[in-house]
Amino acid sequence: MLGMLDSPFALFLVLCLLIISNAAPATAQATPPTEVAALNAILGRWGKKANSKWNISGEPCSGWAIDNTEIDNNPNFNPGIQCRCTYDSNKTCHIVKLRVYALNVVGTIPDELQVLTYLSNLDLGQNYLTGPIPAFVGNMTPMQYINFGSNALSGPIPKELGNLQNLKSLGMGANNFSGSVPDEFGNLTSLQQLYMASSGLSGELPETLTNLKNMKILRLVDYALEVTTSLYALSELVTKIWSFIV
Repeated sequence: MLGMLDSPFALFLVLCLLIISNAAPATAQATPPTEVAALNAILGRWGKKANSKWNISGEPCSGWAIDNTEIDNNPNFNPGIQCRCTYDSNKTCHIVKLRVYALNVVGTIPDELQVLTYLSNLDLGQNYLTGPIPAFVGNMTPMQYINFGSNALSGPIPKELGNLQNLKSLGMGANNFSGSVPDEFGNLTSLQQLYMASSGLSGELPETLTNLKNMKILRLVDYALEVTTSLYALSELVTKIWSFIV
């Protein structure tokens, strides 16, 4: 073998192979087509479209969506998404955050949202969304932060939301919901913040809320909700309730 490499032609071939190998493009990271289609459908139903800063050449998980650009306080990144591209040995990107905040969106929460199964952060606050919260949201178990606040959503709160055991913050205030807080909310043991002011809910808060040992903020102002005696009996929860009704 070493003798073969002494030939100038053999050395030339080896050099060409090395150049071709180094020049070959790396496999591009890509978002699953089902997520791309779902995202486009969601934004389309609301009369919005992706920003070219994060939807480069039809690939939503690109540009700002993957370079750690600040999304929450960036008016130029709204609507916006953030992606994580560490799946399948860094070959696949999934949408993990969707923000459509205060954009005067009119309509309901689209069924296509349930396709975005990797979402952990959903902010739809301060729009004009109507209709109920779909029960399928309770199947989106990676969820950690949800904001439905300041819309015109209605109907009962689906008990399926109690399946979101990774949920840390839930905003439902300033809506037109009916009924009471589901007992299943007591399963949200990771919950730290729950905003329910002026949501339209009424009745007694379920005693199962005493399971929420990580709760830091519980806002009930302007509510027709009632706190049961057993909830008052828990001094830790009492402090949290009265400290954050502002």
